[in-house]
Amino acid sequence: MSGPKKDNPGPRALDEEDRTNPGGPSPETLAAAREEAGESEDSDGPVAPAAGEATLIYDKNKRAPGTESPRLLVVAGPRTGSEYALTEQETSIGRGGENVVVIPDISVSRKHVVIAREADRFVLIDLGSGNGTRVNGKNVERHPLVSGDDIAMGDTVVRFVEPGGVVVKAKGAKALGAGPSTKSASRVERAAKLTEEMPEVTTGGSKKPKKSLASRAPLYVAIAGILMVAIGLGRQRKLKHEEQLHEAAQAKNEGAAFAQQRFEEGEQLLKEGRWSEARDKLKIAAEMAPQNADIQRYLDRAEAEAPRAQAITSAKAALARKDFAGTRGLLSGIPDESALSDSARQISQELKSAMDGAVHDARSKMEDGDAPGAGELIAPVLAADPGRADALAIKDAIAGQNRVVDHARKERAQEKQKADAAEVKAPPAAVSAIVSSYLSGDIGTAIEQAESQSDPRAQKLAHELKSFDAAYREGLAKTQSKQLGEAVHALESAEKLDRSIAQGKESRLGKEVRRSLGNLHYNLGVQALGTEDLLASAANHLRAAVANDPENDAAKKQLAEVVAKVKDVYQQGYFEKESDPDAAKKAFKLVVQALPASDELQQKAKRWLDKLEGKAAPEQ
Repeated sequence: MSGPKKDNPGPRALDEEDRTNPGGPSPETLAAAREEAGESEDSDGPVAPAAGEATLIYDKNKRAPGTESPRLLVVAGPRTGSEYALTEQETSIGRGGENVVVIPDISVSRKHVVIAREADRFVLIDLGSGNGTRVNGKNVERHPLVSGDDIAMGDTVVRFVEPGGVVVKAKGAKALGAGPSTKSASRVERAAKLTEEMPEVTTGGSKKPKKSLASRAPLYVAIAGILMVAIGLGRQRKLKHEEQLHEAAQAKNEGAAFAQQRFEEGEQLLKEGRWSEARDKLKIAAEMAPQNADIQRYLDRAEAEAPRAQAITSAKAALARKDFAGTRGLLSGIPDESALSDSARQISQELKSAMDGAVHDARSKMEDGDAPGAGELIAPVLAADPGRADALAIKDAIAGQNRVVDHARKERAQEKQKADAAEVKAPPAAVSAIVSSYLSGDIGTAIEQAESQSDPRAQKLAHELKSFDAAYREGLAKTQSKQLGEAVHALESAEKLDRSIAQGKESRLGKEVRRSLGNLHYNLGVQALGTEDLLASAANHLRAAVANDPENDAAKKQLAEVVAKVKDVYQQGYFEKESDPDAAKKAFKLVVQALPASDELQQKAKRWLDKLEGKAAPEQ
């Protein structure tokens, strides 16, 4: 007999408490775990795994591994430790503030490289940087990047890291990012404890075999651990983002400070009139702060004045060597509104005075009958001012005097021929005695002996001996009064007379003259070494010093140094002959003037100069 039937309630709607537990922790358990981690319920980003785990974690936006952005890690240079995400289609890197990634490194170009996204890869492209770009030690202009590539730009090195999740090394190795701390582990244990206290839930009153809470504990611990890792990674990414923003602001501030420092240095150099140095400083400042109007204004001024300052220096040197046309040409490029206009006007006044003086001296030489000397003085004046009336008058007078001189020269030649034919030669013994006295250094006795003879040869020797004595004394006096140019002229006359009197033999007085002449040329050569435009003059003086006094070791040493400088000037002209023909012509002209015609380098420079001036082509 069956007992009374129990009421079967039938199907009914299940409320939230009656729902079957799928095997994971309850919402309250998860909330408690989040609260322990100090995170809101919205924080679902992953965190770095503990050491020994090899786990791939998606980011907080639930992106698949292939959709993350690659990163650049700065491993050397001013921004060491910084990290930049490559989120743009093209990421430019350089020193300039307009780049996506700004690196305040002077060895990095203003626009150094760009990293472009091409299909499923990233490609590095060098933008013509000054120091070049190396990938893994190899110079490149375009290079597809793979994870781990080290990119060297000057003193800065960045490492390209492929996009993806966090991959942790094998057990025992340090994980990428911090692993769970002791505090995190205690949270995991707390989550496990909560799961042990959860009651088993069934559906619809039906009984199912109970599962041991102890058997489910490892699952709950794993879920709680993953949750802790995700919360930690989210916090880590947030901190990294804030750090990147801070580093970007710091880099910007450093660049601005660096630009301001160079600007102040350039401004001070401008005040000192050092235009070229100021221009170089301001260029760097403008690269670091391209939007700064004050820096650009000062840079424009420096770039305009720097070549004018060089022109002023060159004009002074040209005036010193009496190149009046060159001086006038250099000054013509300096406008009245230039800061150097006062200096240009002063040199123009000095040029006028020098040209007036040259005309006056030329007129004096004409009156003394020295037409060649007058012609040398008047030539540079007419080169600078071809229409100058007083200079043209002297030129015409020189031409007329030359005709008279030619006629007089012919007459004297005829008279000399007649005198030579009628000349009664002095006895050889008398002439030898005069020469012997002179060779021994007793010029007084030599003059007395020559004057005591009545024959023409003895009289000629007497005239030469007295002329030598006067020229030698004048050269020494001019040397003492620091009139070096006139001293050289007098001693050269004495040296020429010595060779005629000594008749090819070495004389004591002649050796002293040549030693004094060598010292004069040495001093003049050393004085000319201070200016590159006078390098040719220095070389010629030093060469004359060695020729007159081969024992002058100081002159030999200085001449060797000057020749080395002249060779450098030739190399400079050779490299600039295509890019700057005017500068190359100037360099080759200096080499031609500084070296003797027999020198091979002088001949090469002459051929290049002729080619640049359209006269001839050099031998290949």
